[in-house]
Amino acid sequence: MRAMSILMRVCAWLIILLLPSKAVAQEMRVPDNDDILLRTIDAESPYYLDKLLAKYFSADEQMSEEEYHYLYYGYAFSELYKPLEPIPAEDVVLAVVEEIMTEPTEERMHRLIDGAMQVMERDPFSPKNLNFLAFAYGSIGDSINERHCFERLNGVLKTIERSGEGTKEKSPMHVLMFSHAADLLYAKGVEIKSREVVSRTAEFIYLKEKDSRGNLGYYFDFSRVYMVKPDVAPTVEKRGWRINNLPLQ
Repeated sequence: MRAMSILMRVCAWLIILLLPSKAVAQEMRVPDNDDILLRTIDAESPYYLDKLLAKYFSADEQMSEEEYHYLYYGYAFSELYKPLEPIPAEDVVLAVVEEIMTEPTEERMHRLIDGAMQVMERDPFSPKNLNFLAFAYGSIGDSINERHCFERLNGVLKTIERSGEGTKEKSPMHVLMFSHAADLLYAKGVEIKSREVVSRTAEFIYLKEKDSRGNLGYYFDFSRVYMVKPDVAPTVEKRGWRINNLPLQ
């Protein structure tokens, strides 16, 4: 745990880059599946999914909030979207992270990058994984890729946060993966107490303490996860070690 404490102090300054600005009120943008599908399958549309994915991965130019909106929720209609299938590379990443807690060597940082890139092929919007990538790139002095990963991370977090108030069941925040909801809350610096399914499409995540807004928890919509009936029941991720407020397991 001493190694973990040292590592947290070394990269604590990165937390500021993780969080959406509190000074600017974000305009809510509830995702409309019909609108998103039509725009992301139209090759002539500026929000054609293949174009947006290419732009997202290239990081040659910044993406707008509108582009992130159609990219993130449009991905739910992609054949690549398989939210309930296990991602073996995640176990590899967590194993390397545990090694880094003991000794954060450059060789381990490169292995962390390799593993996180494999995860990104299956879940390109995982805040936790993008955080790992930014941390690893920064640790080896690659400031360009570090910045690209933080831009992606903030883009995803802001997209989710804009999708609903989250304080009412009728206005939940919308996520593509169960883990994305927890990642958002951890990035906001709050602790999760428990999770409760409240409907066929929504879940309420209880916080251990009220947050700065006085809320005891938030509602999240997981309907996109069940657009294809799962073969097995999903599992909820448990709380563990973190880097920059995002859980490691």
